[in-house]
Amino acid sequence: MIALTPLIILLGTILALLAVQQLLVRVQPRPGGPAPDAEAVGTANPEQKAPATKSAPVPPPTPRRRGRSLLKSLSVVGLDERGVEQMRTLMRKGDTEGLATFLAFNRPGVVELDTYIAQLRDATTGDDEGEDAPADLPTPPAGILHDALSDAEWERLLAFPAKTQRLITRQFMSRFGGHAFREPFRVYTRREKQVALHVPPIDKDRATFEILAESGMARRGRHIPLAQRLTVLKMSQLRQMARDLRLDRKFKRKSEATEQLAATPGAAVLLSMQYVVDDLFLLLPMDEDPQLIEQEWDYLFAYAKLLSAGQVRHTV
Repeated sequence: MIALTPLIILLGTILALLAVQQLLVRVQPRPGGPAPDAEAVGTANPEQKAPATKSAPVPPPTPRRRGRSLLKSLSVVGLDERGVEQMRTLMRKGDTEGLATFLAFNRPGVVELDTYIAQLRDATTGDDEGEDAPADLPTPPAGILHDALSDAEWERLLAFPAKTQRLITRQFMSRFGGHAFREPFRVYTRREKQVALHVPPIDKDRATFEILAESGMARRGRHIPLAQRLTVLKMSQLRQMARDLRLDRKFKRKSEATEQLAATPGAAVLLSMQYVVDDLFLLLPMDEDPQLIEQEWDYLFAYAKLLSAGQVRHTV
């Protein structure tokens, strides 16, 4: 007798396949028929254009601001947030010299002000060449008052070469006492170099000379060669010292006298009887041209003055 179970299973499988075929025929679109609704199936027909709709015009992208915000209209580069806040504080106080020192020490750049100065420098180049000055000058950025500087200050500011190597560096400032380098530098430029100077404790410049000795810009006391220490004496005093040391020489030049006496035993003792050795200082020459240092400071001071003056009308 033939088993019916396999036949039943085979028949059921055939019927199931036929049912699936009929379902697929109903779902698949017929050739030439309407395309299925794109929204219904969740995909858009690439050849079907969406209906036009009115929309507001898209504004052009705002250019990215360089650096960190200093004022609402000014940005600064080369500083972290702490440095920016220190710079703002100096500007609010109107501390022009302090701000100029800050600029020398940190070397930030104010983007809009640098651009304005460069434009002014280009616009006024014709004056140096005998040409007429242009009628239209660039407009200063908000927060910068052109009339904050006198004509002489503007001249010094624009005359400073834009790409010159900066001389007032951190290393330079450290040789003259750090941030408060201006007064030691003034004293240094006023006094004679390479000769012994008697600077007693009551001298108003004594503290400055001690600063210069500590930084290596001056020698002090026994660190000065004896021949140079003897230059503190007048010629009459040198001749008397020669007699006291029984040196049978008649000196006509001071340099000759100091060299001969320095080689004679006992000269240092006689000198110490007239001057305390630690009150003697000798300024050493520096590589930088002091005049160029002053020109750079004039530039920094005028730059700082422009930034500070704007604070009376603008808030951070």
